[in-house]
Parts: sequence; structure tokens; C-alpha cells
Amino acid sequence: MNYQHYRPAGYPVGSGSVESGCKVVMETRMKQAGMRWSRPRAQTILALRSILLSNRWDQVWPSLTPAFQFT
Repeated sequence: MNYQHYRPAGYPVGSGSVESGCKVVMETRMKQAGMRWSRPRAQTILALRSILLSNRWDQVWPSLTPAFQFT
């Protein structure tokens, strides 16, 4: 990474923002008391949560659930 270029431009160069994002997306949902997850189910929940938290639910959900579409 070209730190001399990105730091003056104001880009984050540390891992703090990624770690914070992981905490918001994953830990608050996946690490509640007594929860145990299989890998496939955890990946599904994390994908759906990422869609929800990125404000893309209305855009993405119809393509994920064609069987639920009513005309």
C-alpha cells in the first residue's frame, strides 16, 4: 500500500474501520447468549445482515425470493 499517497488524501490505512464493521455486522447478531451456528447458516445470516445494514434490502430481496413475489 502506498501510505505516503493515501494518508494525506484522508483514506483510512489501518484496520480499525474494518474491525468496527465486523463488530457491527457480525458480533451483535452472531454472538448473543447461547447461540451456536453452523458455517452455512452463519454465512447466510451474515449475507442477509450485510444487505440490510447497507440499505439495499428493497433492491436485493426480490431477487433472493422469487417464489414469494405476488402479482
